[in-house]
Amino acid sequence: MIIQAGFDLEFLARLLIAPEGEILPRLVLIELDAEMQFADIGVASCQFDGSLEPHFDTILEHLDPDTTRYFAIAHAGGWECTDSVHARVLAEADALRDMALARGFLMIGHFGLDEDGYLSNGPHYYFDRYHLGLPCTMDHWVHSKHGKCG
Repeated sequence: MIIQAGFDLEFLARLLIAPEGEILPRLVLIELDAEMQFADIGVASCQFDGSLEPHFDTILEHLDPDTTRYFAIAHAGGWECTDSVHARVLAEADALRDMALARGFLMIGHFGLDEDGYLSNGPHYYFDRYHLGLPCTMDHWVHSKHGKCG
């Protein structure tokens, strides 16, 4: 399974965070290989309380350099779009992204899921639209008049 878009990641995460439609207090880790193929998904915590920082070590220790190049995180609960709350959540996600990058992993998504939908601090749609330098995953682009992805 090749992951082509942020909504693919959100869909996978929702299966573990809201399996019966009820949001569970979980933090989920989704891993992709160097070709953007699905590698693994798992629950990093069953007691997510709104802060990513206590889970940094768990997430980073789980990432396997032999099978994972890209990853995303998703958790129960969105975040308010107020400056102080939004800044804290983004700062924690940025810190995790930097720590992972230093180890050779690229975080391509951060999702907060609730009963109404989800928030994302990353691409929502097809990755090829964002010029992120990710591998081409859309075969039809190769045959389009544009001639290549991105």
